[in-house]
Amino acid sequence: MKSRLSSTGLVCLGVALATPALAMDPACQPLMQSQRNMANTPVHITLTETETWSKNLSRAAASIGASGTKKSEEISTGKGVYVRHGEKWIDMQMSFSEMAKMGDPNDPDIKKASEAARCKALPEETVAGLTAAVYQEHNPESGIDTKIWISKSTHLPLKAEITNKAAGAATSSFTVETYDYKNVQAPVGAISMKQMMDEHRH
Repeated sequence: MKSRLSSTGLVCLGVALATPALAMDPACQPLMQSQRNMANTPVHITLTETETWSKNLSRAAASIGASGTKKSEEISTGKGVYVRHGEKWIDMQMSFSEMAKMGDPNDPDIKKASEAARCKALPEETVAGLTAAVYQEHNPESGIDTKIWISKSTHLPLKAEITNKAAGAATSSFTVETYDYKNVQAPVGAISMKQMMDEHRH
């Protein structure tokens, strides 16, 4: 099993919040705004990630548990973020908004990626009984493509599909994220990142 935390949602949100608005394709604004809206809204995110490796690396990846489909969860209370790691919840000890402040909007890589993103609106769909605006983002610079469903009434994301080919031919991943905003509470018994690292050392 992988020892790293699955954090696709955290990474994408952090980039969205740190990205300079004036540098991006105007068609991407609804996607970025939905992420900003979610940053201060309690949400329970369920992620299902499937990793695919090249033929030369597939056996080695399988031997260390780095291939196949894995599920994970993230909870944000608006004030704190928690990531499920195996059977335990890790308290990240900061909020989504605080995570965004760690990124430098003037970082050349962030600016380059934001300028490369191109978005387009797709026909509306229904997700969990709610009418959703659907957008597709293509980013050749980052190697990450995102399809996202955003509630027409709340302007919050309902679902996302993320294809990550940043590693080129070696490996790729496909992640499905679903967002639940009902009765969100911090998990009981969450431990700090330091506590988790200490446990792994013993």
